[in-house]
Amino acid sequence: MERQIQEQQKNILMERVREREEEMKKLEEEKERMKIMMEEERQNQDKDKKRREDEYKREMKEQEEQMRDEMKSVKEEFKNEKTEMRKETDCKERKKNLQIEINRLMKRIENERQHHDKERKRREEEFNEREYEYESENEEMKKKICSETDHSLQVRNLKSY
Repeated sequence: MERQIQEQQKNILMERVREREEEMKKLEEEKERMKIMMEEERQNQDKDKKRREDEYKREMKEQEEQMRDEMKSVKEEFKNEKTEMRKETDCKERKKNLQIEINRLMKRIENERQHHDKERKRREEEFNEREYEYESENEEMKKKICSETDHSLQVRNLKSY
């Protein structure tokens, strides 16, 4: 009897050990499944993290490219404005220089006109003076000729008497 009780106790203990082993096995399996699930989750997180990083890098690259394009556009616009300003400045400078040249030429023309007027007046006066001298001489000659002619005529008239 005692042996039976021992045997029964042994069987009960063995049954408990088997149950425990099964439970342990189940727990091990659960642990392994959890481990696999955690690994899968970690891999999914890594994939997600990599995907976000790649997305971030792509967005940053796009923004950088957009900024480069904008900078290039601003640079080109600035260059065009600078060129336009230079053209305007050159044009203003040319206009100023042309105006200066026009003023210089107008002054020169005015000086030449005044010189020409003076020269014309001087020649006119010289001409008038010569004409006056010529007429005076001519008058004298006429008087002289008249007087000589008169004298000759008188002499002739005298001779004819």
